[in-house]
Amino acid sequence: MVTLYNVISEDGYIARKDGSEDFIPDSYWPHTLNVLKKYDRILIGRKTYDAIQTYDDKERKQFDELPIEKFVVTRDKNFKPKSGYKVVNTPEEAIEPDINIVVTSGPTLNNYLLQRKLVQKVTYHKVSESIGEGIKPYENVPDTIYTKELLIAEKIS
Repeated sequence: MVTLYNVISEDGYIARKDGSEDFIPDSYWPHTLNVLKKYDRILIGRKTYDAIQTYDDKERKQFDELPIEKFVVTRDKNFKPKSGYKVVNTPEEAIEPDINIVVTSGPTLNNYLLQRKLVQKVTYHKVSESIGEGIKPYENVPDTIYTKELLIAEKIS
């Protein structure tokens, strides 16, 4: 099963127009890690991989040490991630029917997967802040091709 997972603003954005996620409280990070641990494999795009490399050392190490396989999708044949990550040129190379996969990425990878009907579930964590405009998790994909789950983290602030 393939699940898309994103933390979103109250008004449905995963980042500001400049890519900043500064509206997401730091207190969400441990919960995000706990969600990701429930899967066998994580699939991220190259931009998400690069963004994770800018996290502070503690957060980056916590992500790197998740006890699941980590795949980065990129067309860059020269891309060399750090140890612990596998590179695939297409998402399909990482998707296996009996593997529980979480995708936490941006709209390019999300759209690709949704348009090809490779996603069974979309899960959001919604923060209480609205940011007005920004980057949506995906665009123009009918809700009928997946199950949507909204995790409201009332106890996370």
